[in-house]
Amino acid sequence: MKHFIQQVFSEVLENPLFDQTLIEKYFSKHYIQFVDHTQLNYDEFILHIRKLKEKITQQKIQIINYAENNNIIFTHHIAKSVLKDGSIVVHKVLAEFTIQDGKIIQCDELTLLMEGDHTAKNLGSEV
Repeated sequence: MKHFIQQVFSEVLENPLFDQTLIEKYFSKHYIQFVDHTQLNYDEFILHIRKLKEKITQQKIQIINYAENNNIIFTHHIAKSVLKDGSIVVHKVLAEFTIQDGKIIQCDELTLLMEGDHTAKNLGSEV
């Protein structure tokens, strides 16, 4: 499952282009994301990814550690983003992904801004 999550990170998040077909490839239409006291449904998640692509020119995600248990994968990863204004923000992310029928159906995530302007604190949940 680590390879699956790496593909999601690479094709959906690190990809500088918004491509809804890639979201549909990896995420269930019943997807729910809990991130930093915010809940996003599938449609809101699509808006969130679109917003990220508007704000970020480049993103790199590095998995620091992970654990798997049946259909759940937990990751501790670092997301380093270059914003359109050239500034850099770094988030530490702890995420628990639930996989069902080959797609992510839920993510429970905490993000912590490690570097960068405090206005990017909620980058992980913006819609």
